[in-house]
Amino acid sequence: MEGTRVRRLEKRDIAAAIALTDLEAWGYTTADFRRLLDLSPEGCFAAELRGRVVGVLTTTTYGPLAFLGAVIVSPDLRGKGVGQQMMEAALRHLQETGVRTVRLYAYLNAVRFYERLGFQAEYEVVRWHGGATAGAGQPGVRPVRRADLDGLVRMDATYFGSDRRALITRLAKEFANTFLVAERAGHVRGFIVGNASGTSCEIGPWVVEPTSKDAAQDLFTALVGAAGISEVAFGGPSRNGALLKFVQGHGFKEVFRSLRMRWGADEVPGNPEGIWALGGLEKG
Repeated sequence: MEGTRVRRLEKRDIAAAIALTDLEAWGYTTADFRRLLDLSPEGCFAAELRGRVVGVLTTTTYGPLAFLGAVIVSPDLRGKGVGQQMMEAALRHLQETGVRTVRLYAYLNAVRFYERLGFQAEYEVVRWHGGATAGAGQPGVRPVRRADLDGLVRMDATYFGSDRRALITRLAKEFANTFLVAERAGHVRGFIVGNASGTSCEIGPWVVEPTSKDAAQDLFTALVGAAGISEVAFGGPSRNGALLKFVQGHGFKEVFRSLRMRWGADEVPGNPEGIWALGGLEKG
């Protein structure tokens, strides 16, 4: 739109970014945007019109792979090209920094918009909410330790598709009591991260070796106890059959679906059978 400029999102813009995302009840907090800006200070964008922030978009880069998210435009300017301006700026930035594969999770009503920009569909991701009851302590599940990080990053990259060291290290510091690891005989089988608020908890990332499905239940049960919560929310890939059986067995309610889409080369596909919960729609 004429008069709109796209610039870097800054910490002074966080209140405006939250006000925009609150229009869609996405639940972003100041801590969420600070984390995104710390992980990718040059890769988050704001659209500004006459001194007002009218659009937001974030990117998080993991080597040759980046995830794009939190895309929103002020309702009075939707359909006027502001979203496309931000997308083009973000994709140009990512290409210039060596990213070859860009992914995002599109709300289904926005799929056509991303298709026009050259994104291709991969598979659906489902968002669930539900109740949770704490159980007995789980042997082999414990809080993360600094010494775990190298092994966790390697295991995670097998299923996520790229190195998330910066994110995993950050989460281990932020959520020391609710970042749990499942191990057996010194071998890491999976991990789970919970961000608790009151009686509810947002789960993710949650990554488990496909050959260690019992570790997924152990991690979940231990997290509910450690966080002291009774409600959980998370989103995971529709291509993880063990995850679908898990949510069905727990009676979790499907809230909505989004479509994972890709722009650029398909060089880092990962393996969704090891992904039980995303690190967030905006971070992959």
